[in-house]
Amino acid sequence: MFAFVNFWAYIAFSQFLLIYYANIPEETYWYLNRWEGGWIFVSLLLIVVHFVVPYFGLVSQPSKTNPKRLKFMAIWILVAHIVDLYWLIMPTYSPDSIPFSWMELGFPLLTFGIMVIVFGIKAKKENLVPIGDPKLKRGLDFRL
Repeated sequence: MFAFVNFWAYIAFSQFLLIYYANIPEETYWYLNRWEGGWIFVSLLLIVVHFVVPYFGLVSQPSKTNPKRLKFMAIWILVAHIVDLYWLIMPTYSPDSIPFSWMELGFPLLTFGIMVIVFGIKAKKENLVPIGDPKLKRGLDFRL
């Protein structure tokens, strides 16, 4: 997760820097709209939520071995990624307001629901623990 957070920040900043230096009018227009009105809050929030918090939350060794903290950070990054996709996809009709309604939550909830249903069906058909594995006990007893 730590590597993906850094990779996301690198790619996002590189894309912004390339478009900024190239001064391509049809591309800079998109970024200019994202730095006005209510969108600037979302833009700055994404820097903090999608990079700064996960970076410092995952940089230490104890945080990488704590399952509860890893679970929290994974959920945090998924929610931040949904906000990031919303920021990338939604058009800017007005620089003063962000278009948001309950329908924007429909697709992520539908995707999550389908994923849970498919996982539930697969989990009922297959063993989640490899019963016949001779190294199973050693794997279950492993501690860092």
